[in-house]
Amino acid sequence: MWKQRWIVGLVGVAVFCLSLKPLSAEEVPSGTKPQQAAVKPADPLLVEVDKAIAVSTRRFLTANIHTPWQIMHGVLALRQKYEVKQDGQKINALEWMSKGVTFKGDQWFERTRYGGRAHPYSVAYAFEGHPNQFLAIMAMAEVPADHEIVTRGTDTIRVSDLVKHAQMEINSSVEITWTLWALSHYLGTDAMWTNKNGEAWSIERLVQMQTQEPVRSAACGGSHGLFALTYARNEYLKKGAPLRGVWFEADQKIQRYIREARSYQNSDWTFSTNYFSGRQHSNSFETRLNTSGHTLEFLMLALPKERLREQWIRNGVFAVTRDLLTHQRSPAECGSLYHALDALVIYRDRTKPKPAPEVAATENTTKKTDDSVASPEK
Repeated sequence: MWKQRWIVGLVGVAVFCLSLKPLSAEEVPSGTKPQQAAVKPADPLLVEVDKAIAVSTRRFLTANIHTPWQIMHGVLALRQKYEVKQDGQKINALEWMSKGVTFKGDQWFERTRYGGRAHPYSVAYAFEGHPNQFLAIMAMAEVPADHEIVTRGTDTIRVSDLVKHAQMEINSSVEITWTLWALSHYLGTDAMWTNKNGEAWSIERLVQMQTQEPVRSAACGGSHGLFALTYARNEYLKKGAPLRGVWFEADQKIQRYIREARSYQNSDWTFSTNYFSGRQHSNSFETRLNTSGHTLEFLMLALPKERLREQWIRNGVFAVTRDLLTHQRSPAECGSLYHALDALVIYRDRTKPKPAPEVAATENTTKKTDDSVASPEK
């Protein structure tokens, strides 16, 4: 039986692959009449990326059943539009979690001496897995600093209170990856402050620390640290400032691991299941989704827009897209699923042509969804 399924699976993947080729840049069709405006055909890769995002969006988590850690990963990928289910109805996840919700009796967010925080990360995979992880996800979703969150009763804090708490609690003995990501977004790359112990801190100090952090032994193969470093570098480059000092060193590290990701890419276009520690391949969908998804997520942020058209990158995007579509009804761990989905969302947003105003208006409608798609496992 397993051999029959394996053969059927290979045939399905082969047909799917053939339907997408070629993956090279699109061309204007020949034979266009001179008096007509040339219309570029849809990029076949982007068409399939849209499909993968759509089917993955229909993997609904359930409020009060799935953990805050799982639901926040959905916010990471789908931003402020992310929905969960409550009593069988779809609701906006960000609006729901901002109303003072609890999980197994514990508040999602709480007031502190210096402002507020997400529930302490000591309960990994239920709440935060890393210090200020939820705040970094809010940064990715572009949740404004004045967004209000109910803690207990009618007490309300703002995202800016989470930022203040992160500034005061920062120290050199804790992981700073997600803190760098969040604070570079909300404070800007010129920010300097003093923590609760009277120590001088700045975004540049955090960048220097993250640059010096080892990659291969870090969480998820070091992809989170590289992503945070890249996020901060990109915020710095928005000012038009030259790369020098700690910023030059950060960029050099980013460029190094772009090259390593490319050199370890497998022949089927997936990225190494050993992340940045050498070439490795797995026949497991779960493993590939986790490793290729995390690596691609870093690359989508690290590469300049013009390099997203390079064939090895398009191949890597295709590999993740193919897995999500082929296994759209297979259980998927939330962290792996949503980091991979985030990679595709970033790719789509950075490469998809902007629609004309009249087209955008007609597309601003609610699409019917297929609720039959299985939800991710815990």
